Amino acid sequence: MYTNWAHFYIPKFNGLCSFLVNPLFIFIIFNDKKLQLGNYRYLLLYFAIFNMTCSTCDILVPMCVHDHRYAFSVFIFDGIFVKYSEINQFVLAFRCSFISATYAILHAHFAYRFLVIFNNKFLRKYFLPYGMILTVVWCIFHMVYWTVACYSFIGADRERKLYMRDSIREVYGLDSLDLNMIVTLYRDGSYDAVQKSLIGIVSITFLSVDSVLLYFILGLLIIRKLNANGLIMSKKTKKLQTQLMKALVVQSVIPTVVSFAPCICSWYQPVFGIELGRGVYHAATIAVSAFPFFDPLAILFFVPTFRQRIQEQIKGIVTFNSSRTTSDNNT
Repeated sequence: MYTNWAHFYIPKFNGLCSFLVNPLFIFIIFNDKKLQLGNYRYLLLYFAIFNMTCSTCDILVPMCVHDHRYAFSVFIFDGIFVKYSEINQFVLAFRCSFISATYAILHAHFAYRFLVIFNNKFLRKYFLPYGMILTVVWCIFHMVYWTVACYSFIGADRERKLYMRDSIREVYGLDSLDLNMIVTLYRDGSYDAVQKSLIGIVSITFLSVDSVLLYFILGLLIIRKLNANGLIMSKKTKKLQTQLMKALVVQSVIPTVVSFAPCICSWYQPVFGIELGRGVYHAATIAVSAFPFFDPLAILFFVPTFRQRIQEQIKGIVTFNSSRTTSDNNT
C-alpha cells in the first residue's frame, strides 16, 4: 500500500544509509591503532550489527501508525507480511520489540562506561565472555517482554479491529479485518478489550520509562565521576572517556527523540480523544527508522580520531577516482 512518498521512501533511504554507515563504522573501530578501545570494540560491533538488523526489519516489516478516537493502532501496510495470519501478527509484535532492544543495548553501553571508571579491573577480567553474554541476554529479555505484551495483550482481536475499521477504510482504503494490527483501546469497548489494552500499554510504558531513567542516572554518575578531582586516570584516557561519553549522550538522545517521545505521544493522545493527523503519525514511523543510521554517526563525529579516519577514507576515494579519470583520459 502506498501512503505518501515520505512515508514510503524515507525509511528505505534510512535503511540504505544504515547499511553504508555501519560497515564503515565497524571497519574504523577494528582498524584503529591509536585509541586502543579494547573490549569496547565488541560492544560497538554488537550495536552496529543490531542497527543493520533493525534497518532490515524496517524494510521487511514496514509499519503505519494510526489513531482514531480512543484507540491507538499500528499495522503492517506493505511487504511479504502484509496479509493477515497469526504468524504475521507475531512478526509485527516482534518488530515492535526492537524499540525496547535499543534501550537494552544502551544500558550495556552505559554500564560499560560506568565500570571503566568505577571498577576497570573487574571489567577487564569478566567482560569477555560474561559481559557480552549478559548484554545479549538482557537484550533478549527486553525483546521477549515487548513481544509478549504486543502479541498477547494489545494484539488486535476482532472487536478492536472493528473499532478501527471505518477510520482505516476511509483513510487508507483497507479493511482492518485483513490487517495484522496492534490496537490499544482506552474507551468505547468491552471490559476485556479495554483491560487487556491497558495491561499491555502500561507494561511497555513501564519498561520504556524505566529504561530511559536508568541510562539517565548512569550518565549523571559517569559525568560526575569524570569531573571529580580525585579520579586517577591519565589525561589522554580521561579525554577519550569524555569524548566517548559525549557520543553516548547523543546516542541516548537520538532514541529518546526519534523513538521514546513519538511512541509515548502516539500511545496516549487517544486517551484524550485527540487526533493529530496522518502527517504526524507518518513522521513517527519515519523518525524510528532514522535511529540505526544516526546512531553510529554520534561516535564517528564526537571522537576526533574517528572523524579524521572518515576524512582520510573520503579523501582516498576522491583521489583514487581522480587519478583513475586522469589515467583514462591519457589513454
